[in-house]
Order: sequence, then C-alpha cells, then structure tokens
Amino acid sequence: MAYDVIVVGAGPGGSAYAKIAAEEGLNVLLIERGRYPGEKNTSGSTIWGNVAREIIPDFPADAPIERVVDGYRMFWVPEPGPDWSEFSGAARDKSFVDPLDVYRNEFDQWWADQAVQAGAELKTSTKVVNVLREDTKIIGVLTEKGEKIEGQITIGADGVNSIIARMSGLRAKWPATENALCIKYDWVMDEKTITDRWGSGMEDGVLIEVYWGATIGGNAGYFWIFPNRNSVSLGLGSLMSDYVKYGYNTHWYMANAINHPLVKPKLKGGKIREIHAHAIPLTDPLMGYMNYTYGDGVMVVGDAAGMVCAIDGAGWYGAVKAGKLAAKISVKAIETGDTSADTLARYQKKWSEGDIGKTLRIGKDLEIWLTHDVGINELAKMVTAFNSRAMSHPFDFSVIQQTIPNLDKIMGILRPARFGILPFLELFGSLVGGR
Repeated sequence: MAYDVIVVGAGPGGSAYAKIAAEEGLNVLLIERGRYPGEKNTSGSTIWGNVAREIIPDFPADAPIERVVDGYRMFWVPEPGPDWSEFSGAARDKSFVDPLDVYRNEFDQWWADQAVQAGAELKTSTKVVNVLREDTKIIGVLTEKGEKIEGQITIGADGVNSIIARMSGLRAKWPATENALCIKYDWVMDEKTITDRWGSGMEDGVLIEVYWGATIGGNAGYFWIFPNRNSVSLGLGSLMSDYVKYGYNTHWYMANAINHPLVKPKLKGGKIREIHAHAIPLTDPLMGYMNYTYGDGVMVVGDAAGMVCAIDGAGWYGAVKAGKLAAKISVKAIETGDTSADTLARYQKKWSEGDIGKTLRIGKDLEIWLTHDVGINELAKMVTAFNSRAMSHPFDFSVIQQTIPNLDKIMGILRPARFGILPFLELFGSLVGGR
C-alpha cells in the first residue's frame, strides 16, 4: 500500500506533523522504532504549552501534564569553589511561553495518539534502514525486515542519527564538535517531598533548576533538575568533543553532579527508576554541516535537521513548529501533484527565516561566546565575583561591563532573542535589572 506521507519517528516533530497532515486528509503512516513513542527520549521534559496549542487547540485538556513551571533557579558554581551564586526568577508571560513539565515516556505516547485519533496509522517496533529511490526522488523507506513502504513524501523525524537525512543525501553524521551526548536519570521521589523542595507555592507549580560550572566538572556543560509529580528528571549534556578533551564519561559527570553539596541534600530519599542516554545536535544546521533540510520527496524536522538551540539543548519547540510547517507544505504539494525539491524548498525558506532559524542562530552565537570566548567555568567565576557588587549597585550597568568581557557582543545577541533560551536569557535580564 502506498501512502501520501511516511513519517519516520514518533517524537514531538513527527507526531505533530502526522496529526496536522492527517487532519488535512492525507493518508499518513507514522513509524516508530521503539516499542512505543517516548521510549528512547532523554529530554529534560519541559515543553511549551503555547506551541502545543498550535497542534492541539484545547491543550492541555486531558494531556498527562506533571507540573506547571512557574520559574527557575540558576546556580553558577565555579571550580574549585567554595563560592557560588544563585539567581532565580519567574517564567515569562505564560501566554507567550507557558512551560510545563511532563514525563516523556507517557506524554509522547499521548502526543502520538493525537495523530492516530486524527487518522494517522502508527507502526511501532519498526526500524527504517534506508530510503527507496526512483532516480533522484525519494519514494519511500526500507525497513530492517525488508519491507518496502512507498509514499509521495517521506519525513525524517528520526533524531540526531537520522537515517532519512543521511540516506537521502541531505547530510552526513554531525561532527563531534557539533554533537552532544546527554544522560538523564529519572529519580523517583514522593510527591510531597518534591513539592516541599521545588514547589513554587502555586497549585502544581514548581521551579526548575540549572547548574553551571564545577557541578559537573568545569567547562563540560550544565546539569538540570526538572521536577515531575512523583519523580525529578536529572540530566546533563556536553559536546562529544568535550568528553574526549576532559577525559570523563557521562556517568562520571552525573555522579559528580548528584553528589555535589548543593544538589545531594535535595535528592535525599529518592532513587533511580530509569537511565536514558541520547545524542543531540548543537549546531546551526545551515552553517555548512547541512545545506538542505529538503529534497525530492523528502523533508527532515527536529533533531534530524539539527533544530536544537545550542546554548541550552532545547529542541521540542523547534521540532513541533517544523513538523506543523512541513505538514502544511506537504498538503499543498500533494494537492498540486508536485512533491519536487523546488516545491518543498518553501519549507526551508520559511523555517530558516522565521522563529526557528532565529533561535538556532542566536543559540549558536551564545554557545560560541560561552565556550570559546569565555568558558563556562570562567563565566561562573565572573558571575560569582560580580554578584555582591551588582546587589549593591542594582542599576549600574558599568559594574557588569567591568566584570564580564565582550558584554556588548553578548547583549547584541541577547536583545533580539525571544524563543528557546530560557532560563539562560533571563539570567542576563536579572543581571541588568539587578535582581
């Protein structure tokens, strides 16, 4: 049986695409290699409610939401210590971002089910190993079991190691300098303890936490704590090249983080339920590593297309927005009978010139500034040294300029930023405002 569209990967972007395309009347096959959607994720588990409503207007309705994110705590912990700085703040306008914590193993199943209810067919435990071609055109996929499945358009939503992106010739593997490895512990705790330690004071409201600096071993990356209802997501990530440079693996960094004096007391009484590890791209995909996110009969979205903000690893927003955009373009292409690269090129033009592209460019600029111009541990030292001075001079911008080098450059990057850089962006807002 030939389908209108074949979507490989039932994650945020793939399921969003499948739902929109099915609602528009297309015959959609959604393929997932895991036993169920969400089995193979390692996300920090915070999503944006406002973006979800672009796919499901009455969201969250019956969605399995764990907690409402009302704000954040950010810790800068320079090596070797003992001084450290803490900044906290409220989440931005909820009508704009509306961050929510979810348990992705459950949420992704629910998210994919919305596509099924819209008419898409879900096929799990199915690994795609290649694409089918007719001359230069992609006309479907080949599964590990030798099954050939044809479709007018194939969507690669299959993650950082995307078979669709690579086998269709859109890109090679990301280099180690543009690819991060993340690990996440699902840390079980009782609901009351989580509320006591991370509660915001509002119903179901929590504060997420991010730690920069010596907590996970110098300049390697950052560590996060995102509370759910009966567990917290503990995670960290760093560029593949940094693991080689510093000589430690993810479990060493995680052990260092969860046993840090700032962290260990908060985790008392909990235990590991699951461990996930996964790679994510931290790049601007159009900087030469991937010149095209489309081809004859094919488009790629989300991690497969490198749509992850390089400064904080946030990818849910970009994946869902790209999935919706690709679906709308697919509908028009199939209606006109033209699924060529020339027609699908509108997809890349729209995402690269819109909010997704802006977020990726800003995130990469920030990541380069942070890791190359300054260094995470050096910035942690600067922030800590600056903190007491800023509190006594709350509106004296010169104090910040004296403490953080190249501030004009970083503020030029931050001012136009609106998406995807929470809570990193808000830290600088806190500094400037003296909070």
